[in-house]
Amino acid sequence: MKFVDTDSETLQWFPTFMQWKSEDEREEWAELCALAVLHAHEEKPKRRRIKGLRKLLSAFVENLSELTPADQAFLFIPDPDQMPVPTFVLMAESEGDRGATLRQVVQADATSLVRPVEVDPFTTERLGEGLRSTRYWSTADDQLMVTVRYGWRVQEAGIDLCFYMVWNDPGHMAAYADAVDDFARSLWISEAG
Repeated sequence: MKFVDTDSETLQWFPTFMQWKSEDEREEWAELCALAVLHAHEEKPKRRRIKGLRKLLSAFVENLSELTPADQAFLFIPDPDQMPVPTFVLMAESEGDRGATLRQVVQADATSLVRPVEVDPFTTERLGEGLRSTRYWSTADDQLMVTVRYGWRVQEAGIDLCFYMVWNDPGHMAAYADAVDDFARSLWISEAG
């Protein structure tokens, strides 16, 4: 079985499950993430602060599988006082024309409210040549959203890969764009053994 791995050492990105085996497993994960995030920002975080972030993270990831179909997920937590941003990974067997498939993966031709979808080449050492897109859209209640999508065809693995996140705050997306690009560059496809 193939999965996406990272060697990012920042304490901002946390692999998470789409579905949990038990509430205890989810709570343990949330406790470890809360400790890591808070210790990265504070010398001695207070116990109530750890508990509060643990509860938020646990509730946040409880039903990730209901948000979107995905093979994997990471949670981006750049600041303990901001809402985390889920990041999803989709993989499919490579098929069709590479260029057309990558444009489809990054939704290059989707409608965008503010301006046309921005599509740029995005190459990483491990995944090769790909595309990155930024698309603005709105929810049913007129909240402006931004989706950032990365797509690659990884020939040696026979996989078309999509890595994406949806932001409900375009300003935060812009502020963390470099951190997201850096994380995308840290990804590779691995085999579960």
